[in-house]
Order: sequence, then C-alpha cells, then structure tokens
Amino acid sequence: MQVSEEVKRKAKQLFEEGKIIKDLETGKRIHFKVMGTEDMHSVIFDKKNKEFICDCPYFTLKRRYCSHIEAARVLLGDG
Repeated sequence: MQVSEEVKRKAKQLFEEGKIIKDLETGKRIHFKVMGTEDMHSVIFDKKNKEFICDCPYFTLKRRYCSHIEAARVLLGDG
C-alpha cells in the first residue's frame, strides 16, 4: 500500500517517542497500542492475511495506512 511521506514521518516520531507497544501476540494476530495525538489507538496485524487494521478515523474512513499502522510496521522491522 502506498504511504505518504507525512504518514511515514509521523510514524517514525511515534516510534522514537516510545508511543507504541506490542500489547499481545497470539498465533493469528499481533495487537499494538499506539498513543496518537489525543487518543490511544488499537492496531491489529493479521498474520495469516498479512493485513493491518486500525481503529482511528483516518484508516476506518479512508482505508489507507495511518501513522499508527506505519509505527507498528516500524516496530516489527517492516517499515
């Protein structure tokens, strides 16, 4: 998925500021908690389908990778 430079910059900042943690990992999914500008967001990585979802409005409304998902990708060494 194409990701803007602005989203990448915000994700890097979230990662560097320690605003993302791997909350839980199961055989099927990895759950992350990401502190956004105002709210805590949940990011889930589906291992089988290799897909991320986030509960933030940017992702849920536009279906585009947000800085929260990008931060999770950075944490996993994929971003």
